[in-house]
Amino acid sequence: LFLAYQPQVDLNSRRLIGFEALLRWRTDEGNLVPPTDFIPLAEHSGLIISLGAWVLRTACHTMVKLQEAGLAPERMGVNVSVIQFRQPNFIEIVEKALKDSGLKPQHLELEITESVTMASVEVFEDSLTKFKEMGVQIAIDDFGTGFSSLSYLDKLPVDRLKIDIAFVRQVDAPDGPRIAELITQLGKKLGLCLVAEGIETERHWQVLRDMGCHEGQGFFIAKPMLEADLIPWIKNWNSK
Repeated sequence: LFLAYQPQVDLNSRRLIGFEALLRWRTDEGNLVPPTDFIPLAEHSGLIISLGAWVLRTACHTMVKLQEAGLAPERMGVNVSVIQFRQPNFIEIVEKALKDSGLKPQHLELEITESVTMASVEVFEDSLTKFKEMGVQIAIDDFGTGFSSLSYLDKLPVDRLKIDIAFVRQVDAPDGPRIAELITQLGKKLGLCLVAEGIETERHWQVLRDMGCHEGQGFFIAKPMLEADLIPWIKNWNSK
């Protein structure tokens, strides 16, 4: 198991905004196991608790190294599962990762799925409010892919909505990215930042930028990379 980091950039200025830390599993034969295969197993077995804590610590330490090099973006995003959120000491786990690494809370973003927010709005509203009070940022990942109620968006202290890759790929469809447009308009009405996942072509970038999406990530920008590759990539991106 290892972490790979995918850049997130401003679609208007091209400025590097953040990285998303992604958990990867490579077998002894060198093959990558899809996260959709091993993350549910980790959640079912309970291993996601220790794995999640390790991901948090590692991502925070990586961010601090970038800060020390003077090349850090604004934030480091870490995905959080519903199982982790249900742990009574999850806030303490995040606090410890921040303290041990020396990373300030405002540079950490927790990415949660709609399944987290819908599991028990009251419980998570309290937890997310505490994170916001700490200064930690919150993003809702893969927005629009679940059977969610829009009412929770007004209740929860959220900073960003992430448009799922499935809706970004609709840019290439005859009817266009209708869902992405709806999510963008909704986010703007709520005063939220919009981040598009899965930008794979220049056309994706241009269409999403023109519709008002603020930020994006995807293979057109960069594939997820190892920690050792971050500083060379940042220097090259900033020189363009």
